[in-house]
Order: sequence, then C-alpha cells, then structure tokens
Amino acid sequence: MLGLSFISLGLIYVIMLFGVYIAASHQGLSCESWPLCPNGFSFPPEKYFFEHFHRMLAITTSAIVIVTALYAVKRVKAARNLSVVSVIIIIIQIILGMLVVHSKLEPLLVAAHLSTGVLLFATMLTIFLITYRLKALKK
Repeated sequence: MLGLSFISLGLIYVIMLFGVYIAASHQGLSCESWPLCPNGFSFPPEKYFFEHFHRMLAITTSAIVIVTALYAVKRVKAARNLSVVSVIIIIIQIILGMLVVHSKLEPLLVAAHLSTGVLLFATMLTIFLITYRLKALKK
C-alpha cells in the first residue's frame, strides 16, 4: 500500500506540473476535443504534445488512484474513508477537466480544476502518510 500511495502521489504531482505548464504557456486549447486529442492514443503531433501527455497521464493516474483506493478499502482500515474521498475527487477532477476544455478555458473552471488537483494531492499525501506511519509502527 505504501508503494501504491507513493506512486499515486508522484503521478498527481507530475500531472499538476504539466497542467501548470500548459496553462502558463497558453497551450490549454491546443487540443479542443475531449477526452482525447484528434490523434487518439497515437503519438501526437508537436502542437498537441503537452496537452496529449497531460491527458494520457491523467488516465493512467486515475486508474492507479482507484486501484490504491480499492486496496486501501480492503486492507488499510485507517485510510479507508480518505481513499473513497480520493476517488470522488478524481471523478470531480475529470468532470472539471472536461468542462475546462468545453468552456474554452473559463477562468473559474480553470481555477476550480487547479484547486481540485491540489485537494487531490493533499488527500493522497495524507493517505501516504497514514500508510507510512502504519508501516513504521509494525517494525
């Protein structure tokens, strides 16, 4: 569980870095279709690269966060409730990402998307710290 929560935490951080880079470099609408860019799962053209990578990483990270939550629900009682919350936050984050693209970067939606990402990071950091403490107590 410690490894899964650490991987989830790291991936969330990387997605946040890419999201901030995309916003700061004004590439947020480089790929106006959602959920995938016009190239689908293929290697993207240069103009879609960062947005495509952000979305592919988001898909992968979402799956890993969900697996982490399922594992915690079954095996780590102390992180059970927070793990369910992390899945709810992931779902909200995905919906906000879709709305950001469809609204053509409505500032309030972009801010909500970023804020929800920070909340997800904080939630996963707390889950990681819980599992770290439990592992330390077992020694």
